[in-house]
Amino acid sequence: MDTTLNGSRRLIAFLIALLGCCALSVAQLSLPKDAANIKDLNELGAHYLPAGYAQSNITYADFQRLLKQKCEKANAALPEGEVDAAKLSSNIEKAAMQLMQCVGGLINITTVLDEVEQAKPKGDLDVVFEKYCLRLPNATSCLTEFNSALLPCMTREERNHNAMMKRIMGKLLDFVCYKNGDQIALFIAEQGPECLEQHKDNVGKCLETTFGHYLPSSLNVSQLVLPDLVLGPRQCVELHEFEACVLKHLETCDNITPSNIVESMFRYVRRESDCQQTINREARDHSQALLRGGAASPFSWSSVTAAAISLPLALVLGSS
Repeated sequence: MDTTLNGSRRLIAFLIALLGCCALSVAQLSLPKDAANIKDLNELGAHYLPAGYAQSNITYADFQRLLKQKCEKANAALPEGEVDAAKLSSNIEKAAMQLMQCVGGLINITTVLDEVEQAKPKGDLDVVFEKYCLRLPNATSCLTEFNSALLPCMTREERNHNAMMKRIMGKLLDFVCYKNGDQIALFIAEQGPECLEQHKDNVGKCLETTFGHYLPSSLNVSQLVLPDLVLGPRQCVELHEFEACVLKHLETCDNITPSNIVESMFRYVRRESDCQQTINREARDHSQALLRGGAASPFSWSSVTAAAISLPLALVLGSS
């Protein structure tokens, strides 16, 4: 029971991590005051963030400073005094609290885990997830309201990416609740939580290997700044690297179904962004180089990432 429960907790954490990679504004700009929610976020960090970052000890005052700084940066081109960054950041704080209250009213992780454990022996997992998936429209509405508060503190480039981020988040929620939760019910029934439990350390290493270069060698809260919330070519390639790394480990589990479901989630991200085009282009360029040179070095996504460093978009996916 304990092993299964821990696996289920990591399933929830892993889903949050995947959603977070595609909707960083929620993960990076909202700081819940509710102790239970903070505990859940700390658990997520303890499982998947690189060593030294799981417990960052960022205070609420630090959060307020970072948020105000973000709003100032986004509106730096406007005449001084035209925009009140403190008010804009305060609006986001209020919207974040409303978001957490909204989500908390729709789903409680502890309750879901208990219901999953009770339903699993009976084969009633679909009943549990159907109940929560019927609340999906309300969850989408909560996110939309929060996003509206974020927009005034986004740069032009971030706003250009915002619509895509919203589509990705919506599609991932649709995926989770496909046929009222059939995919997630199948994931649990086919030992998916146990598979994640088995490879929790490997998933953390994949995250650090792929996105660790965005993080400073040591976390200095006083110098920390919030990143631009974009998903450009470089991040697409890195996300694909992360996907390949995670799947490589999950595919070694006794049952291949959990790996297939996780892969499908990543595909949803690519379909709703320009990532698949970027990945196809990099693969095509490499194939052409092989044909021309005949002895090109073995292809690796790490080399693609290095080649993409000159691209102008930057995203700190691992700093939430």
